[in-house]
Amino acid sequence: MLVVLVGGSQSWAWWREQQSARLIKQLALPDSITLFTTSTCPYCTQARQWLKQHEVPWVECNIDTNQACLRQFESQGSPGVPLVLANGHWQIGFDVAWLAQALQKTPPAVQVKPNAETSPRP
Repeated sequence: MLVVLVGGSQSWAWWREQQSARLIKQLALPDSITLFTTSTCPYCTQARQWLKQHEVPWVECNIDTNQACLRQFESQGSPGVPLVLANGHWQIGFDVAWLAQALQKTPPAVQVKPNAETSPRP
């Protein structure tokens, strides 16, 4: 019984991620997603791999190698990376469900800075 429950749960999660991936790929424009990263961040690597695997257009802004990216990152007051800017909305950490929702929203009139409390990362 436990095996069926665990397998069903994993299948459901996989299906939901695939649905979100299709929606993201459909909605994402070449400049609608910016991923602020560092060269050594394992979460950034996972985000990069996911976006590439699902053929989603995005822009990487590595704060280790690009001073303009570093200045923009610092101006947000983010406590870490990856920091995602999608359609004018900010999120600390890469979250597929959040990304799908952000791409469906109208860009905010006023930029809201990300903070550690909204991060999906531990």
